[in-house]
Order: sequence, then structure tokens, then C-alpha cells
Amino acid sequence: MWFNVFVSFVISSGVALAQSPVWGQCGGMGWTGRTLIRAPGSTCTFSNNWYSQCLPGAATTTATTTTTSITTTSSAPGSTSTTGLNLRLLPLGDSITFGLESSDGNGYRNALHKLLEPGNTVNFIGSLKAGTMADNDNEGHSGATIAQIQQFSTNSAALPARPNLVLLMAGTNDVFGGSISTGPNRLSTLIDSIFSACPDAALIVATLIPLNGGQSSVDTYNQAVTQLVAQRKAAGQHILLASMASITAGDLADGVHPNDGGYVKMANAWFPVIQQAAANGWIGQPV
Repeated sequence: MWFNVFVSFVISSGVALAQSPVWGQCGGMGWTGRTLIRAPGSTCTFSNNWYSQCLPGAATTTATTTTTSITTTSSAPGSTSTTGLNLRLLPLGDSITFGLESSDGNGYRNALHKLLEPGNTVNFIGSLKAGTMADNDNEGHSGATIAQIQQFSTNSAALPARPNLVLLMAGTNDVFGGSISTGPNRLSTLIDSIFSACPDAALIVATLIPLNGGQSSVDTYNQAVTQLVAQRKAAGQHILLASMASITAGDLADGVHPNDGGYVKMANAWFPVIQQAAANGWIGQPV
């Protein structure tokens, strides 16, 4: 049985406002939409920092959700590890995915591998190799924009190799290029190409980490990505958001890339969302 990573979110009684349907979004950081539960027996359930969903569950009355003061931690989830997975995992993105500025070259990948490995079969795939870890395959290209990441993803060792789980972080270099306003549209096109090539895969999209000199653009982009992922998930796609909000400017090695501690925080942000995808039944045997 998959470990259920959903935890009940804080609720309080409310007045008659627009109601969220079952399976609809009902909260999250920055969420300004519907926050009340329509159906008796449903509850607004915390998914991640940026997304709470109206799910069938314990009986409750009409309620609103608290969407602030969500605490994150860099500590490992420990005993909550999902087991029994056969992961063919594609880390897809730019130099942060590659692991630039980490002392061992592994980036977040080695820490994540250690979290996933007990009780699971884990195989990272991709056309590039980076870091001291044995399983160091990845598809993280330094300097790559969203459009370029889409091009790189078509090589035979990436999407055509049929991963059953894709971890995507893309957009930092679009911020540098000054084209972030149209970045979400390009990200949407990339997401389409991922599901077209791997219709059976689960996709987890990360928000961008802090960026010295470009934080306002990062914040704008992250808000758009949060909405994009929520809309696609509500439409039935096997897609989730991994918030990197726990990473601060103090976790950066050079103002752009994480230091070793920052990369560990990234691994700890990816891990519970992978658990959620598994709990949803989205991670099957690799094709």
C-alpha cells in the first residue's frame, strides 16, 4: 500500500462564499480563488505549499482554508518513505538539475536517490553524466532555456527512453534572457511534449529557487507555474508541483545555483511530492 502523504490542512468555519468543487483547488500560497467546500464529507487537503485540493474525506461543513504560514523543513522525511516503486526517473532541466556548484557534482540527485532507494528500484536516466554518484545520469543542460530543454529532452536517452517519472525545473535562463513573461507558455508547450512522449509518466514541476537580481521575475513566473500545474492537474493530467520555497538566498553558492545545503533542501522538496504521485497511483512499471 502506498503511503498516503496527504495531511489534513487547517480549516475554520466560514460564511457563504464561492465554493470549491470536489477535486478542485481550495487553497495554497497566493491562492485567491474559491476556498469553501461544496460537498458534505469533503475536506480541503494540503498537497504542497502552493496547492490544496478539495478531496472526499472526513465529514465537514462548509469551510475555508488557511493559506499562509506554511512551515517547511530541510529534514529528511525518514520513515515516510514510499516503497515498492520501480522508478525510471528523468531529471530534466538546466545547470541546477546538472548539479553545478555542488561540491561533489551530484546536485540534488544523490540526496534524492538516498531518500528513494530504501525498498525501491531507482534508475536515473538521461544523456549526461555528472557527479560522484554511481547512478549519475541526468538531462540538465547548463544555460538551457525552456525551449532548449524541450529540444534536449527528445534525445534517445531522455523522453524516448520512457521514464515513468519526470522531475522538471526550467525557467531560470529565461529570466536571465528577459523573456520570462512568455515563459509559462513555453513551459506549457514543454509539458505537452512530455506527456505526448510519455503518456504513462508522472510529471513533477518545480518552482524556481531564488535568484539574485531577478527575484521579482522569479516570483511572477512561480505564480504562473503554480496556476498552470493546478489547472492541468484539475483537468486530469498526472502532474504535481514541487515548491522550492524552503530555499533562501542563503542557500545559494553563487547567487544562482544552490550550495550543498540548498541542494539537500531541493531533494527534500521533491521527495514528498514523489510520495504523493505514488499515493495517487500514478507511478506504474516503466514501459
